[in-house]
Amino acid sequence: MNSIHFHFNGDVNINLSLPDSADRPGYKKLVDSLEEYLHDAAEEATVTEAEADSIVMVMRPDKTPEVMQETQCWDEIESKGKYDCLEVVSDDALDVAGLAIVFDGRRVLNLGRERYLLGPVIVYKTDEDGDGVSLSAEDVIAAVVYFADHTVTLYADGKDFPAFHI
Repeated sequence: MNSIHFHFNGDVNINLSLPDSADRPGYKKLVDSLEEYLHDAAEEATVTEAEADSIVMVMRPDKTPEVMQETQCWDEIESKGKYDCLEVVSDDALDVAGLAIVFDGRRVLNLGRERYLLGPVIVYKTDEDGDGVSLSAEDVIAAVVYFADHTVTLYADGKDFPAFHI
């Protein structure tokens, strides 16, 4: 039997045994592409969390939530507002630890001591150092439940206005 051997990332060696009847150039091409993929994947794995494009969620009152990468989110949302307000999400009944929201303060309606947000929020997560990290599936579910519980409909001038009670 013939074999193809290549070294990958530190102490990892891969040795493939080929049957004598195998078309060696075809297998060699396949193994070369596998080796290239593994090296590329190893380089991607060394990207620090700070350099990674975090997963965030955009929530709009009375609309379906959108999960996306942070850069995609800012490209899509930034042109529609300043997003200058930051708040930590808290709810004793839900596990929302580390969740925070960013929104355009000009879209907040103050009615007495209550505040209502008439625009979208960007939901993201922070770690214990306050750095942004990707949302997990559990975080997404917690945020959806939180905002579903905090969605209200305001009525003025004969029109309904869905809003988040913040």
